[in-house]
Amino acid sequence: MAKRGWTPVVIWFRTTTKNRYWARRRKPAGRAPRLQWPKSLAVWYGLSLLGAVGVLWRFPPAPTVRPVTASLYPVRPSWLDRTFTGLKAPVNAAEDWLNRGIPLIGLVLSPHQFALHLGALVSTGLTEVSGVRLSSLPALLQVAIPVLKAVPPPTESKTPIAPPPAIPGANERDASLPGDQGRVWAVLGQTPVVGIYQTHSHESFWPYLPSGTNPAYSTYWPRTIVQVGWWLAEALHRQGLSVVQSRVDNMAEGVLASYSQAYFTAKQLIRGYPTVKLLIDLHRASTAVAPAEIRGQAVSRILIVVGTNKLLPNEYWHQNLTAAIKLAKALNRIAPGILQGNGIDMVPYRYNQELMPGDLMIEVGGPNSTLGEEKRAVEELALAIHAVLSSRQPGS
Repeated sequence: MAKRGWTPVVIWFRTTTKNRYWARRRKPAGRAPRLQWPKSLAVWYGLSLLGAVGVLWRFPPAPTVRPVTASLYPVRPSWLDRTFTGLKAPVNAAEDWLNRGIPLIGLVLSPHQFALHLGALVSTGLTEVSGVRLSSLPALLQVAIPVLKAVPPPTESKTPIAPPPAIPGANERDASLPGDQGRVWAVLGQTPVVGIYQTHSHESFWPYLPSGTNPAYSTYWPRTIVQVGWWLAEALHRQGLSVVQSRVDNMAEGVLASYSQAYFTAKQLIRGYPTVKLLIDLHRASTAVAPAEIRGQAVSRILIVVGTNKLLPNEYWHQNLTAAIKLAKALNRIAPGILQGNGIDMVPYRYNQELMPGDLMIEVGGPNSTLGEEKRAVEELALAIHAVLSSRQPGS
């Protein structure tokens, strides 16, 4: 009787279990099949590639060769630029109006972008008005404590100065280099006070290159910026200044490695010739620049580039700016109209200008310039450099 009592329970349990099993196996009516995600590594890799293509399509890669004064990111026009554009006022007339109304503003307006550098304007204005360089602690202390002006400067050490270290390759020669019997390190005079080198040593000029050559590069030195540097060295020497020009090929490993190579070239120049007071990295602009007319002749325009400390430390940038302002004023006085834009372009990058005070990058002309225009420009530049060095050392 006991077994017969459990029989209905067992039959019910087995029937219920069987029905539940088949209910799970049966597809529910009216419901879409569940989406099965791909589990293959190849499928996931393909999806990743599609995502990468989408990103690259939205953000195209930057060009490998970037102009010296170009910005890494697109710069939105300033409110001043938008205002004058809305008023349809000529930019040149607006700059002239601002220069007359606000002294020194022309020196801190970017020639490529009508944007106002307020920090540089305040710093430069206070320095010009007070005559005290704000980055010089002794000068500030003398203003606060006038009695310090009577304290004599420390006497110079009588210890004999050791001769400068030998520059590697100082006696190397290249027959195609202009002047000084083709020496890679050309020296005019006894104790050089001006040093010249060329980071982009292959920079050349379209009138002397095959049609369609772009960028305008060449390794035939008489038609490159190296030749222009030699003309500048000769013009400075005629003014009575001793000069050293490094003709090291800083672009031997390409344009991307040129600034790294030029850093060591400039360091060697400074160590080998410690009397140098003004160091010039000579360039030509990356885009075409219309020449100026000076005394009835076409002359390449000149732009002085000053690297700041916006991205990397540069303790000398204020002194470099001071030297650039003096040089721009001298150029404007000697050859009015020779400056490109306002003559000074302040950029956030250092461009190896952190090596010493009086370390400047100077652009002369562009790829469309002729060698005659370049030579006449550096002759005017030599007159301005001589005037600046004769009055006071750059950066002082």
